[in-house]
Amino acid sequence: MVGNYFLKSLLAGGLLLAFSTVTADDFLQRLDQAVVAGSPEALAALQTELGEPSNSSQPDDVYLWAYTSWRLAQRLPERDRKVRKRLLKDVQEQLEALIERQPGDAEALALLGSVLGDRIDGAFSGMRLGGRASEVLERASELAPQNPRVALQRGVGYYFTPKPFGGGLGKAEQALRQALDMFAAETADQPWPNWGRLDTLARLGQVLADQDRSEEARAFYQQALEQAPDFVWVRDELLPALSGPES
Repeated sequence: MVGNYFLKSLLAGGLLLAFSTVTADDFLQRLDQAVVAGSPEALAALQTELGEPSNSSQPDDVYLWAYTSWRLAQRLPERDRKVRKRLLKDVQEQLEALIERQPGDAEALALLGSVLGDRIDGAFSGMRLGGRASEVLERASELAPQNPRVALQRGVGYYFTPKPFGGGLGKAEQALRQALDMFAAETADQPWPNWGRLDTLARLGQVLADQDRSEEARAFYQQALEQAPDFVWVRDELLPALSGPES
């Protein structure tokens, strides 16, 4: 069971990958593959391999742990709901500690905004966490207005925020299209973090599908699958859910 696997990893502690080591590129490649495959087992194994951050961990290592754990939380099955909640809270705490050390870290702020949004599971938590998520995403955007991951995560935030509270599909589409343009200007081999291209295509398709623009959505899903044919979320969930004939 994935939940038990994760609980064991919390007790493991241990060594984080240093970005000066030759293992970093291999780890990131395996991480990308696990995200595309949507595999909680592979993500849990990678998180265990990282170990748990400590006060002396390098900022890049803390961010990597937070990102890996966030991806794991997204793919945990419903039966592991309690584990997911605990994991997201741990990720939030690690990111908050990182931001306290580096207040201008736009990447960490944007990821924290997404984590806060993912922790919302009802009206009460929405009131408690929604405003803070919007606040940290706005701060990230002010710090790094041309960062595509910041624009991506703002777009996702708008998607899940009701229009009366400052969100909505129109704002989500605009932010995601901006993210797509920013990714086009960013080199694919830039230093970590460099994730988000596939997410942007998938999320933009999702926003368009929710506006009954199925053929436009399909085009973005197909672009994602051209880059990653085994992208499980798009291939097995989003694309089959579209209505209307294929183009």
